[in-house]
Amino acid sequence: MLEPSADSLPQRLKSATRDGHARAERSGVMAQLLGGTLGLHGYTALLANLHALYRALESALRQWPQRPPLLDTLARSAALEADLRALGAASVLPVPATLDYAARLPAWGAAQAHRLWAHVYVRYLGDLHGGQVLSRRVRGLYAGADAVRFYDFGDDVTVRRLREALRAQLGSLVLSRQQADEVVAEAVWAFDAHCRIFEQIQAAG
Repeated sequence: MLEPSADSLPQRLKSATRDGHARAERSGVMAQLLGGTLGLHGYTALLANLHALYRALESALRQWPQRPPLLDTLARSAALEADLRALGAASVLPVPATLDYAARLPAWGAAQAHRLWAHVYVRYLGDLHGGQVLSRRVRGLYAGADAVRFYDFGDDVTVRRLREALRAQLGSLVLSRQQADEVVAEAVWAFDAHCRIFEQIQAAG
């Protein structure tokens, strides 16, 4: 498979968010999860906050008049609901950073809808990459907890094809230079916001 050019949107997103991605992995409950020290209560809180985020994102995406079918395939809200039910999760209130994130998504409106592609990149491509590693971690940490639907996109071949399809979709977007810059800036913001979310979940205990 050919590597994307340095000025393609997928490559710009990857380069611009590299540091933010690394910070997010070292932040709060995500660092605990990757380090194998996150308790089940903390993991449940993480899923509940992600559920609030995905509900807002997928609600905003459904407003697109010509939504790519790929986005329906990638949708995670229902899987998160199923995982939370499997964990017997009581109602968990999202942390302030999650509420801020969720409120930001529908605010763009039709004129700024291109910015939502940043969140598609940050969340769904992350689920198709690091999420597959997390799935194995979750199975090991919470043995017997049937709560990994969030990470389940199908077998390895299907996951690889979805990753390639999403990168191709991002690479084919027709955007002005200013719009592309805005998508990149929004993705940088999103990773910073994830750091705040993970830290606040940890602080909430």
